[in-house]
Amino acid sequence: MIYINPIEILELQDKEVNKIDSSTIKKSKRRLFADIDLSDGGFYEYNGQKLTKSDCEKAIEELEDKNKIEFYSHLSTNLELNKFLANGNNELLNNLKQESIYKLPEFVDFISPFFSAKIDNILLKSFQSKNLELFSSALRAEHLISKSDLNKAYKSLSNEIQQRISETDKLTNSIKEEESNYTDDSIEQVVKIIKNRFPSDFLNKLPIYFQSQINKIAASINFLQLNIWNEFNTTAVPLKLLEHLLELNIESVSKPTFEKNYNIVKKKHEERIEQEKNAPLIKEWAKILISIQNKVDDVENETLKASDAFSFVKSSFDLDELNNLPSFANEIRTQIGYSIRSMSIASWNKQSDIKSALALINYSLKINVNESAKSKFQQDKNELEELEKKYKGVLVCHFCESNPPDNGCEIHTTIYKETNRTYFPRRVQFSYSDVTIPRCKSCKEIHSKGNSNYSLAFFGLLILGVIIGALTEGEHFIIGGIIGAVAGWIVGKIVEGNQVKKGGIKDASESTLSRHPLLIERIRDGWTFSKPSA
Repeated sequence: MIYINPIEILELQDKEVNKIDSSTIKKSKRRLFADIDLSDGGFYEYNGQKLTKSDCEKAIEELEDKNKIEFYSHLSTNLELNKFLANGNNELLNNLKQESIYKLPEFVDFISPFFSAKIDNILLKSFQSKNLELFSSALRAEHLISKSDLNKAYKSLSNEIQQRISETDKLTNSIKEEESNYTDDSIEQVVKIIKNRFPSDFLNKLPIYFQSQINKIAASINFLQLNIWNEFNTTAVPLKLLEHLLELNIESVSKPTFEKNYNIVKKKHEERIEQEKNAPLIKEWAKILISIQNKVDDVENETLKASDAFSFVKSSFDLDELNNLPSFANEIRTQIGYSIRSMSIASWNKQSDIKSALALINYSLKINVNESAKSKFQQDKNELEELEKKYKGVLVCHFCESNPPDNGCEIHTTIYKETNRTYFPRRVQFSYSDVTIPRCKSCKEIHSKGNSNYSLAFFGLLILGVIIGALTEGEHFIIGGIIGAVAGWIVGKIVEGNQVKKGGIKDASESTLSRHPLLIERIRDGWTFSKPSA
């Protein structure tokens, strides 16, 4: 739609509106057409346009409406607005004045179709050329556009913005699918692209009409930074993209999410800067972490005893030093904690060493890890404590209550339970069960020494008693032997008791065995170490 002012082409600018009648119009029209006929090309030159008689005829017909005569007459004297409507001349926007007629809805509706078309073109070109002054001036003229023509005025700019959003989404998808040409060294270029594509100083001047698109821009940039975060070794690029995103005038339910993402990325970025600054220190702790992880494998392969593994952990690092490291060490602290936890699990699963497993998990709980890790460690500890209660005396030697049992050091015994007894005839029936009591190597050695000392004392005193009997009268020979045997038994028990007391362990007597977790319930149920007899 082209704008032609019929008052102007008829040269009626100087006429008062009430004096412009049909005869005046006809007279001026004949003169206009005569000039066209006499021109070299048969056209009328108007603001850079070549008008035919037909073009002029249609424009002149507009004057049949009295209101339009008044409007066109005003425009013929308002040269800047008239030129703008005709050819989009920017002088109007550079110095847009408020006219009383602009408040007249009928006048705005009259010029709006032409005005909106020119604004549409200017907004697009000034946005593309980054002419902020012209862009802002064009937006300030919104009051000269009727609501019905806003779509026309903003159509080209809206399409341009949507195209840029689509290009950004394509970039995001290529990064997500690992099809982009960007690397860790070149991904920084994306920040410049996005800032040029979505200049905040331009976008923040847009009216409410564009609010939905601004929100889409923010969502598109957020999605881009998330995928860069996932695919590239950088926190700086996501942080800069989020900073730019939050510069926009966002009115969206997603804004709190964008702000939360910004805080997360900012914190991680600051931690990374701190880590780079403290790289030598992190390297030393990384070595400690690797050494602990290697020992986990040794515990699982049973080439390292669980008790020795705990000693190794305690000597590997200073717990206070680790806990007092700044926040940059959060990750290394957590990994060390989880590695010790793995060692605890291996101590139980592979070596059945509940004591070392508990000691290790308790040590991991002393490390300043995040709440999620600490909760997991505490859960593991609770489970191990339940296992300790359930298997106490089986997983730890019952006699010393410290060492795990060793293969080949068990005590084998038989217990019996009477099931039926008759007196006529005299007969007894019973059940029996062979029981294996776990025991550590150290307790076995102490128990063996006690038995040896008992035997030596018994036989020594028995021989002594026989000698004493032989040296006395013959009838005292047997009595002397019996006295020697009893004395030997008493002394042997004293010796055995001293050995047990010295070793700090329980003896291997039937009385002690009857209180073993494997037997205590069965003894209460009537089982004994003595074979029932008729």
